Amino acid sequence: MPTGVIRLNEGWKLNSCHRFNEPPHVTLPVPPPVHHRKKGAKIMINDYVPPKRNDRHLWYEKLSDNVVGEAVKFGGAAGDATAVKAAADGVIAKMDATNTAQDAADSARKLEVDAEKAALALIRNKVAGWKKLSGWAASGSAEVLEVVGSSITFDPASYQTTLTASLVQGGVKLTFTKKGVEGMAIYSRIVGTVNWHKAGSCNHSPFIDHTPLAAAGVPEQREYMARGIVKDAELPLDSAPVIILFPG
Repeated sequence: MPTGVIRLNEGWKLNSCHRFNEPPHVTLPVPPPVHHRKKGAKIMINDYVPPKRNDRHLWYEKLSDNVVGEAVKFGGAAGDATAVKAAADGVIAKMDATNTAQDAADSARKLEVDAEKAALALIRNKVAGWKKLSGWAASGSAEVLEVVGSSITFDPASYQTTLTASLVQGGVKLTFTKKGVEGMAIYSRIVGTVNWHKAGSCNHSPFIDHTPLAAAGVPEQREYMARGIVKDAELPLDSAPVIILFPG
């Protein structure tokens, strides 16, 4: 339609508030809003490598099973495909070894907990019986055997554990003392970075961190710290940090 004044036979309708010899009433188009990215905002980048460990294990297996055959289809060099398969197989082997070690550690931990529970039940029963004997008080055996109860003052606001780190196959072992808390939350970061990342939590020492290297084959200096847990809540004070070189 024309954009000049209203004239006959040009398709304008007077019942739409138009008038002869005047410009038509046209609603100007509204331009779409322009969104400006905030300074420092993160940009999402799609990556074909799955972020979760179990999903990556399946992805490596599929890559290993198919890369050589697929390279023939798209004309890739056989040596390159073989190298990719070998790299995937190497990671799969490490993951499987980690899983086996973790299963063994979990099984050993359960055996330890069950054995200690049974042993303490027997020990407490026998000590309770000894304390009723006439010669117990004068014997001094309570102090020698360290079976005298003691009160422990626990202040959640000032609680800090002592953390030590050592290397184990495929990971870092963090040993701690509970001293009145129910569990421990373990945090880690690469030395020189700012933010702590939660590696996990556990109710018994030690905690094994199986987090892989950020860059495969590149050893990294890791820093660890811990916070006590009471009634599923983390206490405010961090432990003194410990630093260890993790070679992968």
